[in-house]
Amino acid sequence: MTARYLKMAAVAFTAIITLTGCGTQLYDMTDAEQSLIANYSAYVVAKHNIYQQDGMTNATENLKAEDTEKVDEASTDNSHSQDNKTSEAGNDKNSNSQKEPSATQEKKVSLAEATGYGSLDITYDGANESDVYNEGSYYSMTAESGNTFAVMKFTLKNPTGEDINVDMFGNARTYKATFPDGKEYTALGTFLTYSLNTFQGTIKAGGAVDVVLLFEIPQGTACDNIMMSVIKDNEKSLIEL
Repeated sequence: MTARYLKMAAVAFTAIITLTGCGTQLYDMTDAEQSLIANYSAYVVAKHNIYQQDGMTNATENLKAEDTEKVDEASTDNSHSQDNKTSEAGNDKNSNSQKEPSATQEKKVSLAEATGYGSLDITYDGANESDVYNEGSYYSMTAESGNTFAVMKFTLKNPTGEDINVDMFGNARTYKATFPDGKEYTALGTFLTYSLNTFQGTIKAGGAVDVVLLFEIPQGTACDNIMMSVIKDNEKSLIEL
C-alpha cells in the first residue's frame, strides 16, 4: 500500500463522514485543509501498517511543515502580546518604583553570626592557590583549564561548655569573595565534607574543626586582601577577615 493510495482512501473516508450528517450543511474546506486532513489520515494508517515505510515518513514531514507554520504564527502573536504586557508592566513598575524596597540589604557582622552560629568562634587562616584540591585520599577536584582554586581556610571553634551540632549545608547561605582583581566570585557548592558551606557535624565543647571555602578563579589572580560576604534571604552580610 503506497502513500498515494493511503491519502486517497483518507480523503474518501473524510468525505463519507462529512456527507452523512443529518441536515448539516457541507463545510467547504480549503486545499490546505484538505491536504492537512489527508496527510494526517495517511500518517495514522501508515503508523499501524508495518509494510509501509514511505507513507509514515512522508506524512510526518508534511505534518511537521504544517505544524511549523502554525507555530511561527502563534509565536508572532505571542510576541506582540508579550510586548504589550511588558510595556504595561513597565509602566506599573515606574509608577510604584518608590514603594519597592532594595533587593539586597547590607550589614557588617562577624562570620559566625553570618553563618547562623553566633556561639562559634570562626577564624580566617589565610588562603592559597591550587589547581587540584584533595580532601584526604577519597575526593579530588581539578580546576578548569586556565583557572585555579583559591582555597580559603577557616577554623570553627566551640568555646562553650556544650557540644554544638552544626549544619552549614542546610543553612542555604551563599558565600562570596571579592579578590584584588575587583571581581566577586561565588564559593563552589562542593561535596567536600570539610567545607564551610557544607559542613555537617558536632563540634565538641572546647573543640575545633578546620574547614575551607573553594573559589575557582583565573590563574594569576592574587589571593590577598580578600573581602568576603554571606547572603541569606536577600540580606548581604559583609565580613571582616
